[in-house]
Amino acid sequence: MPEEPAAPAQPLGPEQPALARLLADPGVDSAELVAAAWELCYLDAVAAREIGRALIERGGTAAADGWFHVALGEVRFGDAVIAADAVRRARQCYREAGNARGVALCDEIRAIELRRAGDLAGSAALQATLDAQQGADRDPMHAFIAHNSRAITCKHLGQSDGALEHFYAASDAALRLGWAGPRITAWCNLGGYHQTLFNLDDARRLSEEALAAARHAGARQAVGVSAKNLIIVYYAAGEFAQARAMAEFMLSHPDELLPGELQRSALQLAMGHLAVGEIDAAMSRLEGGAIKELGQSDGQTQWTWLTARCLLARDEPQAARRIAETTLAARQHNGLGDEPYDLMQLYSVLADACEAGGDAAAALRHMRGMHAVYEKLVGRSARARFIAIQVSHHLAEVQRERDLALDSRRSAEDDRMRLVQLNRALQSQIAETEMLHAKLREQALRDPLTGLHNRRYLFEIGPGMIELARRQNGQLCVVLMDLDHFKLLNDTYGHQAGDQVLQRFSGLLTQILRRSDVVCRHGGEEFVAVMPDIDGDGAQQVINRLLESFHDLQLEIGRRRLPRGAFSAGIAQFPRHGNTLEQLLMRADRGLYAAKNHGRARVEMAPRTGFGTLT
Repeated sequence: MPEEPAAPAQPLGPEQPALARLLADPGVDSAELVAAAWELCYLDAVAAREIGRALIERGGTAAADGWFHVALGEVRFGDAVIAADAVRRARQCYREAGNARGVALCDEIRAIELRRAGDLAGSAALQATLDAQQGADRDPMHAFIAHNSRAITCKHLGQSDGALEHFYAASDAALRLGWAGPRITAWCNLGGYHQTLFNLDDARRLSEEALAAARHAGARQAVGVSAKNLIIVYYAAGEFAQARAMAEFMLSHPDELLPGELQRSALQLAMGHLAVGEIDAAMSRLEGGAIKELGQSDGQTQWTWLTARCLLARDEPQAARRIAETTLAARQHNGLGDEPYDLMQLYSVLADACEAGGDAAAALRHMRGMHAVYEKLVGRSARARFIAIQVSHHLAEVQRERDLALDSRRSAEDDRMRLVQLNRALQSQIAETEMLHAKLREQALRDPLTGLHNRRYLFEIGPGMIELARRQNGQLCVVLMDLDHFKLLNDTYGHQAGDQVLQRFSGLLTQILRRSDVVCRHGGEEFVAVMPDIDGDGAQQVINRLLESFHDLQLEIGRRRLPRGAFSAGIAQFPRHGNTLEQLLMRADRGLYAAKNHGRARVEMAPRTGFGTLT
């Protein structure tokens, strides 16, 4: 999400015919021009800047506002030197007029200047000083500018909670203000930042609202930013037809975009084409406009995974792997950071390219890298959704109402009853939010395809189960299972068949294993069960029963009957084969290795020998 997308110089903006007449009419007083500049400054910065120049030419007390709007337009989209001179002149005029609000707004521009120059710490320090001096004593427009600027500073500093809170505060100020420009800017920024945090539901809703409002108001810059955000959101959510439709909207409505926007949007347009299999069109964008834009903004990782996906679709796995590995190695060597979603996609396409090229070990390594990034994304998404729920439930408003009730002059009994009601409402809101947070955390610990717990959950709960067995002098088994010939099944019948087999096998696991057993999808077609209070023979009987049931399943995909299922398994017993989860998994893996070597479709106990490394 660009913080303040660069706007090419242009004569006037969406309201330009009316604005031209307004500027040319000597009967329009300066107060009307000042009001127009404020209403337009976040809807059409170019128009607000032109009004500012007209106010400077007229002179008088309105010249201060003229200099301010020139400074605001230039600091956001234009020349930093012009902005610095204009804000200096505006500050001087405001001071001479005794306008404290105007001086404070000039300080806000200074904070934006520092951020633009790369001094994030200096910008944050100045903003903190301004907050301490002004407190909540800001009108809605001042509050919008302040919170929007602080949100962007927090975003660049990696402070996602603070960024979200300020973005929502800016949205609240924009709604109180009632002007289209701040409202569209707030929704556009919030939608883009939720997309960055992988909170796709809020990102979709806010970006769609921003796009509709921007089209209605003729805000061409916001139309382009919102449309690009939505292409990414739809693609990430698997809504590929909608991603392509949004790309088509941009292509068929260039008049609603800023000049050159289609060239600057080559990566997102390529994503729209790729979503529905238009590989040649996607490659044309990637090999043309996208490459030219990489020098202006760091989109190298996104360009790479999109290009690699196209090469895979053209059955060129080696070329896809080569370009993806080159980018990953270069960025890791140079210590460059990537948006987690793009990094996840890069690992994913690397895994697919390695698998298509027959390098199963590399495919597994990159798949694990993808899962690690996915877990990070899910955590960020849950936290972003938690903050959004807090705001939507108006917890702060309920608390303010409670404070007002405490200070009111109504009778003591009325106050007491009102406080009871407000506290109940507050506690109810907090409980609901906490329940949602717990639900989101639970989702982060489950595999979305099978519904089983994932590897992260295994390493959270497994060590505790082993420690309990140690304290109680009890037994425990760790079972590692791997579906036989699963890659052949995928290659022959397609990934939809593979997904169906994984889901049905997961259902058998939950039916046949005990409720006390913890069952997890370890990755790909590999599963782990931690079985407390059972010895090796008992565990082997249960897993053999699972093997028989899996073999008896009759699965079909369309009208094609799938081959009977089988898996190989290795069992490690605590404390016989190890004292930690890692040791038991390693020994169970050796048992699994033996089962594979002995013909598959069998269950093997881990060998009795000491720990070691397979060769």
